[in-house]
Amino acid sequence: MRKGAMLTPSFRRLLPAACALASALTLAGCDGDGEKSEDNDASAKTSPAEVRLEEACGGVFDKKIAAEAARSGVDRVTPVKSESPAEAAAGLSKETTWGTGHDLCFLENGRGEELMSLDVAWVAHPVPGGDSVRASVGKPIGGSAGSLEVRCGLNERRTGNRYALEFNLRDAITVSAHSHAKLLIATAKKVTSAMACQKQPQYPAPESVAPAPKPDKYGRVAR
Repeated sequence: MRKGAMLTPSFRRLLPAACALASALTLAGCDGDGEKSEDNDASAKTSPAEVRLEEACGGVFDKKIAAEAARSGVDRVTPVKSESPAEAAAGLSKETTWGTGHDLCFLENGRGEELMSLDVAWVAHPVPGGDSVRASVGKPIGGSAGSLEVRCGLNERRTGNRYALEFNLRDAITVSAHSHAKLLIATAKKVTSAMACQKQPQYPAPESVAPAPKPDKYGRVAR
């Protein structure tokens, strides 16, 4: 508008409405930004946080396993929602069918890629040879890094002569077979100690399943 120009009566009548409309549009824009910000905050709160490996999965990763993983470039992981050993034990104790899996440990990297997982389910066969526990590590097949079959007879329906608990481990970090044995045994102990097994399983020492690897002169550990 030219300096000194006069406002006409009709323009003066329209001016308050125009200002009100501008204010409403400005507030709407602010509200929209606020909603987006709240959505982003909610998304951030629900996203799993990274933790040190020793803090994941109920503390089954000891310092030696964590050191092995760190040499592979993994020191922090993102735990994905999994059942605690007590929750899995409660579910396994109530099940009337076999084959229902319970995720006990599921870890991803910052890009959402699987690093390691460990689950358990009933299988419809006893532990081979009538043993209490049978471990199989050191010879990965497909994505499997090892398994542990455990005898845990609960009652006439779930007898140790017909069923076993099978713990399966997948590992993309590629720690040693000895570490696989430690992870399987430590996790299985937590689960079966919360179950009313007629005879508590007799777990072997991890060293008897797979000897601890010896580091070379550069401190590297063979897988």
